[in-house]
Amino acid sequence: MKNNFVQILFVTFLTALALFNRFASASLAYSPIVLSLPSFTKDCLYHDLNSDDDSLVVSYQVLTGGNFEIDFDITAPDGSVIISEKQKKYSDFVLKSFGAGQYTFCFSNSYGTALKKVEITLEPERSMESLDKAGESGPEEYIANNAIEEIDRNLGKITKLMNYLRAREWRNQSTVESTESRVFWLSLSIMFLMVGISVLQTLVVQFFFKDRQRAYV
Repeated sequence: MKNNFVQILFVTFLTALALFNRFASASLAYSPIVLSLPSFTKDCLYHDLNSDDDSLVVSYQVLTGGNFEIDFDITAPDGSVIISEKQKKYSDFVLKSFGAGQYTFCFSNSYGTALKKVEITLEPERSMESLDKAGESGPEEYIANNAIEEIDRNLGKITKLMNYLRAREWRNQSTVESTESRVFWLSLSIMFLMVGISVLQTLVVQFFFKDRQRAYV
């Protein structure tokens, strides 16, 4: 009984340690990148895939700027365009390898005149090979790795949801700032228009009274 309890504690410790190392390394290596795109400009990122079996998880979202729409292209190492998306606000997909080499990820701000901020994450897809190998080595390690994978999947879902909510917050804030600016200039224009109409009415009234005095005399 004591030996089983010790084994459970040991497996739990290994699970927590492996989980912490995996999440810490992932957060440091694959943190999101934010690009600023002025109107009618293009910016690119580059990432290398070392073998034909590699896969890359690509996710991006427009945080601020106008209608939140951009163009997105992925170019393979041989120069061919393998993905081309138009007027997109966000996207999330897995990119399979089209050959080892350098891949180009380009964003184009061709809609509107506002500065747009785009957040992109490039992360290698996690395979299940380590889980299969752990199953061959022993049941305790298999259970530990299975728990790690399950927590990892749940954390991935939570992370995507939080990123989506954060993007919505950025967009709503950008819309509020844009609306405040438009309301300010609209109010200012209405004030100038009212002053102009008042001055025009005063001049018209004075003109009519001057004409009547001259006709009476």
